[in-house]
Amino acid sequence: MVFLLVAVPLCVEVWGRWVELALSLAVVGVVFAVFRRLPVVVVSVAVAGVLVPSLVLAPTVTDPVRVWPFVACAVLAYLAGRRVAVPPVVAAFGGTLVAGLLAGVVADVVQRGGFGLVFGLYDWFLAALVLLVVAGVPWLAGRYRRQGAEMVATGLERAALVERNRIAREMHDSLGHEWGLLALRAAALEVSPGLDERARARVGELRAGVAAATERLDDIVRLLGESDDDLVGLVAHARAAGQEVELTGTAPARVARQAHRVVREGLTNAAKHAPGQRVTVRIDTTGDHTTLTVENGLSDGEARPGNGSGLAGLREIAQLDAGRRDGRFVLTATLPHDPPSTRRAPSRAWRLVRVPLLAAAVVLVLGAGLYFLVGSDNRLDPAVYATLRIGQPQDDVEKVLPRFQILGDPEHSLPAPPPGADCRHYWATEQTDDRLFYRLCFLDGRLTTLETVPR
Repeated sequence: MVFLLVAVPLCVEVWGRWVELALSLAVVGVVFAVFRRLPVVVVSVAVAGVLVPSLVLAPTVTDPVRVWPFVACAVLAYLAGRRVAVPPVVAAFGGTLVAGLLAGVVADVVQRGGFGLVFGLYDWFLAALVLLVVAGVPWLAGRYRRQGAEMVATGLERAALVERNRIAREMHDSLGHEWGLLALRAAALEVSPGLDERARARVGELRAGVAAATERLDDIVRLLGESDDDLVGLVAHARAAGQEVELTGTAPARVARQAHRVVREGLTNAAKHAPGQRVTVRIDTTGDHTTLTVENGLSDGEARPGNGSGLAGLREIAQLDAGRRDGRFVLTATLPHDPPSTRRAPSRAWRLVRVPLLAAAVVLVLGAGLYFLVGSDNRLDPAVYATLRIGQPQDDVEKVLPRFQILGDPEHSLPAPPPGADCRHYWATEQTDDRLFYRLCFLDGRLTTLETVPR
């Protein structure tokens, strides 16, 4: 289904060009196959794949670009929002923008000289807007869906915990009582004077069996009804399951439930990804917060993959830091003691979009400021243009030229300039259908080309 979202616009756009269609479909298929293993790398390549054609290969409206790569980038960004944690994707987007800024500025400075710095910055602002619209918005939509799924999973988990406690209470109240009465009757029958020794031994075995079943029932009830703030019991169950766990410190009552969730997630991750490794749980309480540290060694074997939703859910209740350190995996959670503010928290959607919206606003303001700054002095008076002559020294000509040039690259719509020429483009101060802008080219320090470009 996801493949069709890209394949359909691709086929519509390049139908009839069969070689291009076949190659494009093959590329899309490979991209989606690799995405499952390297989602961040694939998204980064997809972003570059839409920025380069739109801003480098075809930067003007005279050379329209393909639409389907933008669709593919949006779909991949959405899937990354659904499957990948925030830091890797943000780092990928940020790295793409930084690399694009450096590469664009350097390329434009080499091609256009000093004005290339302004040209490169303007191109970068356009690239940032393309990234925010084509990749940022779909990624946010994917994050929104993922958080919604996590909230549903958390609600189901809490409901299951409530139901588990109810079952435990009913088992304790009903079955426990009946088993207790049965054991009491068996004990009374065992000492009855009317029984012979063989029958007495059989009754003793029955009483012992009932006692063992009662102990087993107590274990099951304790397991089902385990409190969600009993760290000692949680660690004991982990040890009973075969994990080597060391617990140091105790959590204050005000954060006991949150501490239980953090430690449970840490033990679960260690069991999944580093089976057989020793786990150390350390609890430190200082002032207004408690810090929990769960450390475990790294397994040499292949760990079972996880979806990362557990740690994502913990970020709602604690400040988390998780990663590899000195050959071990360390999960650190800081739990504040003060209750959360009673002020209404911002909606989940607003929390997701406020940072991208702020970034988009900054890019728009800076880009618009640069555009108007350049536009304030990039127009050449026709009267001044009429005084210019082929063969004039470049230094003399540059004295009467505007400070800036046109933002954009109209060379794609013009005849090729002389090889090695340095061409400049300026809007006409008085524009007509026959006179939209001018092109001036210099070669070996002399003016070699004077052209008036029509609308």
